[in-house]
Amino acid sequence: YCSSEDRGSHLSYVIESLMILFVKKCWTLLHVGLVVLRVRFLLRVKTLPRVLDQLSPLCMAAEPDESSIKRLIGYVDCWLRWFPYNTKGNCFPRSLAIYGFARQLGYPVVFHCGVRKGASSLDGHAWLTLGSHTFYEPGKQWRNFTVTFSYPPDPARDVNQTAVL
Repeated sequence: YCSSEDRGSHLSYVIESLMILFVKKCWTLLHVGLVVLRVRFLLRVKTLPRVLDQLSPLCMAAEPDESSIKRLIGYVDCWLRWFPYNTKGNCFPRSLAIYGFARQLGYPVVFHCGVRKGASSLDGHAWLTLGSHTFYEPGKQWRNFTVTFSYPPDPARDVNQTAVL
């Protein structure tokens, strides 16, 4: 049996907890939107490697957290649906923003750009990998692209390419 005073304090605690959770979600959504905006701005004034350097060095102290990265990716996708990067797609700013968040959370992801020949032009795509697997990449279209840029660079791959030349 709970007194009305106990029920009232419990209800206040529940409401306060829900409000804190709501404020945290709103703050995270706003933070993600600012990161997407920052990526767009940086791309206009800096080279791609400098943008990637600025987004985030790998945080070795962070423990990768799947629920956090999934939530952040969902927010990135929401922002890019609300404010699309261009008519051909959002893969470039999406991959850059997720790159920054993933590395902050301790995921040693690699950013890739690739091209493929279309009917009358070249098409581009950007995606992330973690080890030998794509990292939260929707679809399998990345398989049709030839990698033209990866970051951070892989010294072993660069040495092998130089040896072939």
